[in-house]
Amino acid sequence: MGLRRSLWFQAGLRFLELGAAGLVGLILLERCNQGGSRAAISWLIVAPRALVGLSFLLLICFYGLLRVWFRRPLIPFAIYCGLIFLISVANYFKIFYRSEPLIPYDVFNVGPAMGIAGNLGMRFSAGLWLNLFFCLLSLLGMWQLQRRAFLPSPLKRRYAAPVGVFFCLLVFYFMCDKGRLAAAGVRDIRYDQLWNYHENGFAAATLLNLTDSGLREPPGYDAGVVAELRRRIEAAPDLPALGSPSRPPHIIILQMEAYGDPGFVDPGVGYREDPFLPLAPYEGELRRFRALTSNIGGGTANTEFELLTGFNLCFAPSGVIPMVSYGHRSFSTLAGYLASQGYRTVAMHPNDASFYNRAVAYPNLGFQEFIDLADFDEPVYRGYYVSDQSFGEKVRELFAAAGGRGPLLLFGISIQNHGPYGYPEIYRPYPLALEDGLTLSETQVRELETYGANIQDGSRMLAELIEYFAGADEPVLLLAYGDHQASWSWAAGRRETADSLLGKYTTVGFFWANYPLAPAEREIISAAGLAPQILRRAGLPLSIYFKGIDLQFQEIPAYNGAVMINDDGSARYADRSLVAEDLMLQYDRVFGRDYLDNGEAYLDSGELGSGESDSEELGSGESGSGENEVVE
Repeated sequence: MGLRRSLWFQAGLRFLELGAAGLVGLILLERCNQGGSRAAISWLIVAPRALVGLSFLLLICFYGLLRVWFRRPLIPFAIYCGLIFLISVANYFKIFYRSEPLIPYDVFNVGPAMGIAGNLGMRFSAGLWLNLFFCLLSLLGMWQLQRRAFLPSPLKRRYAAPVGVFFCLLVFYFMCDKGRLAAAGVRDIRYDQLWNYHENGFAAATLLNLTDSGLREPPGYDAGVVAELRRRIEAAPDLPALGSPSRPPHIIILQMEAYGDPGFVDPGVGYREDPFLPLAPYEGELRRFRALTSNIGGGTANTEFELLTGFNLCFAPSGVIPMVSYGHRSFSTLAGYLASQGYRTVAMHPNDASFYNRAVAYPNLGFQEFIDLADFDEPVYRGYYVSDQSFGEKVRELFAAAGGRGPLLLFGISIQNHGPYGYPEIYRPYPLALEDGLTLSETQVRELETYGANIQDGSRMLAELIEYFAGADEPVLLLAYGDHQASWSWAAGRRETADSLLGKYTTVGFFWANYPLAPAEREIISAAGLAPQILRRAGLPLSIYFKGIDLQFQEIPAYNGAVMINDDGSARYADRSLVAEDLMLQYDRVFGRDYLDNGEAYLDSGELGSGESDSEELGSGESGSGENEVVE
């Protein structure tokens, strides 16, 4: 009894308690994050000691935020274990069904995720039951320690709790810095979140995603600088139209889920039958290109945002999803501009309307109508998601209903080909053609074969739409492209070069129209540079903003946060200093004060600015013109 009452003994027990909490958190999170006990142990052994230590410290501080409010450990430890278990389960299922890890911004998607979970046939795996058993065993151990050894702390909670909370938050604040995280062995590979979480571990990757979470105003941003940009854009020759419709055409934009070619990532990977073969009869009419996106394996909403706004997400903090973070405010977009030109603007996606905040964001992005999963009447499912067959049927239905109501902008986002691809219950055979020496596991073969079958379905759907639109009495422009390349397990961890990164970021895309189209201007087009290409192929005038965007991509054909394309089509690592002027224009229109259209008024009033603006973080999204309409 005397030993139990010893101050040093009780202090030691509390250190033991904190260490147990950190260890339990690591085991629960990394078993789900890395893909099992063996993979988690391998990560703990191979990862830098400082990185493992950082993860351990972060979890201890997380537990400490709960512990300081209680005199005994069992209740806070139970709450902590429950939270960690739920986080690990959510991460497991998100990786399983969407091939994406759980990131901080998913807190905004909890509601829609719960809504669609029942449609996915979710069930606990043996690994999750093992995690639950480990939680209960840990709680039993903590109960025994509390019952036999712990004595309440003599410190008053009203004094100890604020000190403990301050210390824990100070650790999080101190470590929420990219330089300190790098010193601890954390690699900033947020361009591929699945790889980020695999390499850095769940806790460190989550903290990395919280760094630079706000969008900052460019240095020197003011009315005078943007007014000068406008003068230069106006003085530049107009770029020629790339299409010649008889009148404003219907514009059908189809952002296809993971519509790409694994051969872009590794030329040794192919198929015995080309999955794009259904499009072969129309090959001479297609204006093909490769789309350069800012995501790998996920982030569909980011590609939508880039196309609609012209804002290249290489200028945004990694991990930020603008439609979620800033979707409550209005933006000047392609949809808004086309609405000002007399277009009826409709968005369509066969998923829950609130996912990625679309129900809120789409009206603010210029869409007058949003067709979501609830508007699909008994759709056919392929795997976990609505099939491309049902998606194409809905496109035809909406197009048929548009007759006589003016030109239509239909922006559709498919979902069938969303990962994962490697699970037996959704496997679809589609024979591979692999180079000699390329060895893949059984799961990796399933991934590629299921993916190939899905790509063939998507190509068949697009071919059927082309045949349908070819018979239309009114001009129609069709753009189809992939929202991101799939995240391939067989490509993870390879030594990266600029060319290999380019392959990971590029997808398949093409323009087609039932009227003459000029040949493709360039082989690779950034998603952020597609809007002016759409307008030029539709024979429509470019706003001053979209003319500026198109001129920017005349100088550097395509770029994102990882790579840039040279004039000869080769790739190099991105250098943001080369596109600093691009940021000024894009920030002004999308997040800034819209000096591009209002700058002359500022200049006439003498509000030129000094060119030395303080860096201002856009955390709430409460800036910008608040207009969807682009003024010519």
